[in-house]
Amino acid sequence: MQCEFPDWAAFTPAAVEAALPGLLDGAERGIAAIEAARPSRYEDFVYALEDAMRPLFDCWGGVGHMLSVMNDDAWRRLEETWQPKLVEFSLRVSQSKAMFETARAMLREPDAAGLSPVRRRILEKMVQSAELAGVGLADDAKARFNEIKARLAKVSSDFHNSVIDATKAFSFEKDGKVYTIDDAAYRETMKHCPDREVREALCRARATRAPENEPRIAETLSLRREMASLLGFPDYAAMSLSTKSAPSVAAVMAMIDELDAATREPADREEAALHDVAGDCQIEPWDREFFAERLRERTYAYSEDELKRHFRLDDVLSGLFRLAKALFGAEVVEVCGDDRPPTWHPDVRFFALKEDGETVAHFYLDPYVRSGQKSGGAWMNDFRRRYSANGRTVLPLAVVVTNFPQPDENGECFLPMREVETIFHEFGHALQAMLTRVNEEGASGLALVEWDAVEVASQFMENWCLDDRTGLSVPAELKAKVRAAKTFRAASVCRRQLAMDKTDLLLHVADFDGDATGVKRRVFEHFGIHAVEGDHFLCGFLHIFAGGYAAGYYGYHWAEVMSADCYGAFEEAGLGDDDTVRSVGAKFRETVLALGGSVSALEVFRKFRGRDPSPAALLRRMGLA
Repeated sequence: MQCEFPDWAAFTPAAVEAALPGLLDGAERGIAAIEAARPSRYEDFVYALEDAMRPLFDCWGGVGHMLSVMNDDAWRRLEETWQPKLVEFSLRVSQSKAMFETARAMLREPDAAGLSPVRRRILEKMVQSAELAGVGLADDAKARFNEIKARLAKVSSDFHNSVIDATKAFSFEKDGKVYTIDDAAYRETMKHCPDREVREALCRARATRAPENEPRIAETLSLRREMASLLGFPDYAAMSLSTKSAPSVAAVMAMIDELDAATREPADREEAALHDVAGDCQIEPWDREFFAERLRERTYAYSEDELKRHFRLDDVLSGLFRLAKALFGAEVVEVCGDDRPPTWHPDVRFFALKEDGETVAHFYLDPYVRSGQKSGGAWMNDFRRRYSANGRTVLPLAVVVTNFPQPDENGECFLPMREVETIFHEFGHALQAMLTRVNEEGASGLALVEWDAVEVASQFMENWCLDDRTGLSVPAELKAKVRAAKTFRAASVCRRQLAMDKTDLLLHVADFDGDATGVKRRVFEHFGIHAVEGDHFLCGFLHIFAGGYAAGYYGYHWAEVMSADCYGAFEEAGLGDDDTVRSVGAKFRETVLALGGSVSALEVFRKFRGRDPSPAALLRRMGLA
């Protein structure tokens, strides 16, 4: 087993700048050798390709990571210099006709090439990726396609940096207290600050940040539309869905329309209740979270501050790891002292994941907000996927990043319920990355999991935050209230998500009229989502303009149907019986967590549930069934 870790202390912009020319040259020579050899065996082709590419893209992945967690001018300059070269090289490999023909030849002669079903799927996806990278385009069209890819990478990077800069630049001071709009502080202020002036200032700043991204949005959408046309797709949405589990844009729109209809009347009732608690106050966008929190406190007779006292970060982590042991037999052990490898910041923690006493993976946890350095939100990424080759097995290495509040004067961090769900969610991603049974790097963990199914394991884990098996010391009466409140304003929350789903799709379909702000305004009005005057929501929509969710944001809902149905298997079996839960957990572990992208997401689900997904469990969980 190989357990080597990056030396983050030595991973500086200067060191990377010095290393990249040699890494790029080595990758170029490796690819050229494969093209010249035209191998006929899978190992000689795919393993050699992975070995040639890995050093370069491990390094470049580290650069992307540092831009997300330790963003500064030096890393930005490095990215600006080297990103065009890396994009050019990636396209050169993806558009290699020698590679393309080698993969297709192996698929025509699977036995001679030594193809298992997993290897066949990897090659099929490799061929599809090459086609989507323009391998079949004529020279002029290919040149334009490559220009588009390079420009999109640059615009995406600029979009991302503008959001970080705008978030860092804003602060509002009143009565000696400074308020910010970073992820950790903003939500808490909007829920609990009684001063409307403060809430209005923050709401307007957050909603109108980074207006310089407006022309980048227009350019991005135009370039995506042109790229899809070059590849023969009617629009970018169709191109995006060609690699996903949803069968068509029409099928996704049907799901959105179904949930729209199911949530419309319940959301109207929720809105009436909100106005009731607000009394004579005219509810503005900066009031909604505040009055919603007062309504929840009144309805369920507990406050978020009361609940937070039971969610000390260390206790939440211990409870999460205890649950992983109870459900899946996976043990998490923190690595400390001299055994702890270097990290990129003193806050970062490091853990080993074990099964039956044997280490099977490792992961970092970067928990706290760093305004101006760290991207907002939370995510999981894999620095290394599991694979076995040449007589050695390499273990997964993952990272979980959150934006929890910095510890208080006593060194403690207490989490609101939403952030408890966040760490359970991201750890679900990490479990899928780390508990894979697949030994082919191209399909282990989250590799090849369709993008609209990648949230299944993470959303599934959110259901367990209050399970008694965590051992979290939440009084039974309070826990019952919190569980009852799970459906609080569920229809309104769902409709906000649906508005983003539909906006994303409509920006990427053939009949998009070029007015992105107008599309967003009409869709949000339809779903009853209120915005401030001069709203620039799209200018901060990182998921679709600087992330991987373009024409795929619907995947959160698409996956939620499957994740709720997975949890339904435990409910049907009986949540109160430890042996039964352990048995169902073992099956979930050996299917959803173990199989990764080795088979399609729908097939993985069928192996666990024995049938196709049903929305009944999701509607029941939302209180709408």
